[in-house]
Amino acid sequence: MRDWRFHLAEQRGTLIALTLFIVMFGLYVANHPAGFTANVVQTAANKGVLLALVAMAQTLVVLTSGIDLSVGMIFILCNCVASYVVSGSAAATALGIIGVIAVGALCGAINAMIVILGRLQPIVTTIATGAVYFGIALWIRPFPGSSTEFNSDIADALTGKVFDLFPASIVVLIGVVVLVWLPFQGSVLGRAVYAVGSSEQAA
Repeated sequence: MRDWRFHLAEQRGTLIALTLFIVMFGLYVANHPAGFTANVVQTAANKGVLLALVAMAQTLVVLTSGIDLSVGMIFILCNCVASYVVSGSAAATALGIIGVIAVGALCGAINAMIVILGRLQPIVTTIATGAVYFGIALWIRPFPGSSTEFNSDIADALTGKVFDLFPASIVVLIGVVVLVWLPFQGSVLGRAVYAVGSSEQAA
């Protein structure tokens, strides 16, 4: 009984957030002209999953008592890069996806080097770098669009429905949580990140 209460108290924040989400989504569906349908859920899922992935990236920074205001701009930059390089054959598309991930990682590494080596505050650094990343994104793609050979099949697969019922984007999010987030939380690196955020000197 005590273990049950302990785990419940430990996950209190998550349960409160989940409850609020259910209530707000219920209000959204109740006021939607189409009501609660598979298409409505799919549209909401495709939008919400993007925010969830960005929030997970931000969480890694917040856990170390930092903040990254450039996460959204990095997302936009990667999206603009993807509109060009995620195209062609399956092999070319795979290389393009790797390239997009590399661009995001490079942007994060630049932020980290400025904060660590330059000893600047993360909030100031990421405001500045975010503006730079957004400028680069605007230069790359000044108007909405994509390459004529853009691989729309992968986009359709990630934003479509599984068995014409369940949003594929939710499946992707669950996969990221199971394969990345949960192992990270239980790893030595993950515990070190939590420790640094709690007390850098003690860690």
